[in-house]
Formats: sequence, structure tokens, C-alpha cells
Amino acid sequence: MSSIARRLRTVLQSLPVGIALACMATAHPAQAQEADDTENSTARIEFASCAKPVYPQADVQAGHQGTVTLGFLVDENGGVKDSQVTGSSGFMGLDMAAQTALGKCSFRPARENGKPVQKWTYVKYEWTLG
Repeated sequence: MSSIARRLRTVLQSLPVGIALACMATAHPAQAQEADDTENSTARIEFASCAKPVYPQADVQAGHQGTVTLGFLVDENGGVKDSQVTGSSGFMGLDMAAQTALGKCSFRPARENGKPVQKWTYVKYEWTLG
């Protein structure tokens, strides 16, 4: 075991169980965004505006992992008008946590003929335990 792994293990062992599990659990967007096109483009998420989603404690304890595909209806101003789970991770807690977190992100509206328009965009979110 490397010295870094040993130090990390020592630090995690000294934390309360919930905090240690949360440190090892990660969730991240899995879909790269398209290149920007000033005339025509899809709605795009501004990942820098997103807070890290909270891995639900019950799902961490149960060892749940999976990928959630979410759809967001982004209006002309970049606001979210609607959202839906289009592909479930198989665990409602993970699906809802991803939808809640990404619903708070900022979006860049889609463009058609250079003008902002309302359009659906899709994001895949991967939940993994370390």
C-alpha cells in the first residue's frame, strides 16, 4: 500500500463513519458538453455553477451506485422550466439527489439562428463509491 493510501486510510478511519463514507462517495457529471456555436446550439449546463451533490446516506450505507440520465427544459433565459429522470440509476435516492442538485445549476440557453430558445438538454450523472 502506498504511503498516500495509508495516510488517506488513517484520516478516513479517524473521521465519524458518515463523514468517512461521504468522503469516499462521489458523484459527477458524465457527459461532455458540445462546442459552442453562436448560430445554433443546444442548451448547456454551466458546471462551474453547480454545487457537489450530496450522496444520500442511506444509499452510501447500502452500497448503491449507478448512472442517472436527466433531462432539463431550459428556457430562453437559461432557467430550468422542467426536469425529469429519463434513465434511472435503479435507486430513487440517487435519482432524486442528482435531479435536485443539477436543478440548482445555471444553464446557457440553446440558440437557433443566433437567438436564445427553449430546449431540452440531457446530462448523465454517475454515482460511485470509492
